[in-house]
Amino acid sequence: MICRTASAAARKHSREAGVTLRRALAGCAAAVALSAACSGAGPASSGSESGDDDSLTACERERVAAALGLSDAGELSLPLDPADEPLADIARDICSLDTGTPRSTTPPDTGLRSAVQQRDAALPAALVRAPALFDPDDSPPGDDPALDELWVVCGQGSANACNALLYESPAGSDYEAFAFSCGGRENLHCSVLLGEPGADAGLLGIEFDPESPAPGNIPELDGWWTACGDGSSRACSQLVLSAPGGSAYASFGWTCGGRTTRDCVLLVGDDGAPPALAGRSPQDAPPGHDDYLDQLWERCGAADAPACRDLATFGPPGSDYERYALSCGWRAVRACARLFAELAEG
Repeated sequence: MICRTASAAARKHSREAGVTLRRALAGCAAAVALSAACSGAGPASSGSESGDDDSLTACERERVAAALGLSDAGELSLPLDPADEPLADIARDICSLDTGTPRSTTPPDTGLRSAVQQRDAALPAALVRAPALFDPDDSPPGDDPALDELWVVCGQGSANACNALLYESPAGSDYEAFAFSCGGRENLHCSVLLGEPGADAGLLGIEFDPESPAPGNIPELDGWWTACGDGSSRACSQLVLSAPGGSAYASFGWTCGGRTTRDCVLLVGDDGAPPALAGRSPQDAPPGHDDYLDQLWERCGAADAPACRDLATFGPPGSDYERYALSCGWRAVRACARLFAELAEG
């Protein structure tokens, strides 16, 4: 979810090209490589440079806030959810480039491949080379009018368009490579690189607000849409868990009715669990379709926030694996690290 650009490409190639990336990057290697894929840097040190949210500069806070869809840095909640920490690392790199004093990202000489090298080895070469292959003002391929339009807007600097283009483009196409590189710029999280407010809402390149009309395609979901727009976190959660993945319904629910927040309950309050969670329990047995995903399921059920994040990343779209992760183990559609902290305190 958070490392949207890299994880979307990983998903697409694991499904369409038969690349079982989740197994190749299982365990610690997965966490390191995917973090690097989103940050473009080696593993962060354990010191205050990357681990202390209070060390974020004004520039870095603004970048992270924009990537999370907040209106300004004053709305940024610290400490960051662990799933959002890669955004801070990317923001540090981008802001250091703005000031002309890039921080060192050279990994120690351990005799092992760096995280960036692990990422590059796992991804298709065309994606790794994408920033050198394209420029933002390149003309689109002309093979698909809708994708061509997204290409142009992505090149103009819209993170929403780049994200939408990545999700909708054919695997191995120039469209995909252009989107992966944020329009021929860098292989980074486009929302942070381009600093576009509300970009987290833009899976479809659509901007929502609470007054946006329901699509009118599925009456039941239209009802939940209206209630979500009116400020029901329960309704927004129901959309996330029951609407088709990648649909306007799901995006509207995930952004709390176009309010561009990662945690709807914090913004509009908790008005109860959605029907999709009725009869569900964190102790439910995993589906049993994939050993690695089953392990993540069990760890997510045991209140392991990073496991929930990884399960959401690797679980097939629309599957119980993904819905279990999005609901923090059938608990609630929340930022899992914050939810688990609240449960531990209560």
